[in-house]
Amino acid sequence: MLAYRPLVLAQGWWGFVELIRRLWSRDRMSGQAVRFVIVGLLNTFVDLGAFYLLGLIPGMPIVAAKAVSYVLGIGNSFFWNKYWTFGAKGSEQGKREFALFFAVNLPPLAVNVVVFTVLGLWLDSGSTWMYMSKAFAAAVIAVVWNFFGSRYLAFRHTALKGAKSG
Repeated sequence: MLAYRPLVLAQGWWGFVELIRRLWSRDRMSGQAVRFVIVGLLNTFVDLGAFYLLGLIPGMPIVAAKAVSYVLGIGNSFFWNKYWTFGAKGSEQGKREFALFFAVNLPPLAVNVVVFTVLGLWLDSGSTWMYMSKAFAAAVIAVVWNFFGSRYLAFRHTALKGAKSG
């Protein structure tokens, strides 16, 4: 039975550290996915923070505030995904990357605003907590689409360079 111990236990602490280092690597899909999720959490804070602040403006339609906050999140996402997640900082294709990245994020923008609006029909409450909950639910919907669209379209030239599937 001991022969079937996981590699991590067999190699001790350093085996665990090496496993994390390999999984975290930008050259692996798993590393890109972990980094993408971290950037996504940051984007969610940008999106929700901007949505909250825009909601403080008298007369600001909440659907417009949601759309603007999502676009601000896209800008934040482009920067961090380009330079940190997919390592495209030396790329000379910045305009092309941004255009593809924005195009990848347009369907989720529509889904985000539609989900927010539909939830508003079912859960129409004027409370800030309810608005923020609907905005959070709408923001979570687009993560998988955005990762694969970013990896295989916008940053394909660097994300797939020497990529390993693990």
